Amino acid sequence: MEQTRGLPVRENGAPSRIRGDMDEQNIRRQLRDWVLEHAKAPPPGGELTDATPLLETGLISSLDIVELVLFLEELREEEIDPDEIEPEVFTSVDTLWGAFFANAA
Repeated sequence: MEQTRGLPVRENGAPSRIRGDMDEQNIRRQLRDWVLEHAKAPPPGGELTDATPLLETGLISSLDIVELVLFLEELREEEIDPDEIEPEVFTSVDTLWGAFFANAA
């Protein structure tokens, strides 16, 4: 990823919302770590994967969503538009990545 004026830029020249040191693997790892730190129950089968359902397995509760949004904003280094906040994006780490980071990289 190139950089102009210190900001990362996507291949198409558009500015990236993700810092250069925050690649997909790093972001997904941090999302899994956050979930495990806030988990209300152990992950099913003892392992949290990127596809593990977060709310329906009880890993996090709906009350954790506000704190999770704040964490997502911290990772992105910008506020999240409330229109981007749909219930289905909080299904798993995969859906969080797709909704908040995939198009920003």
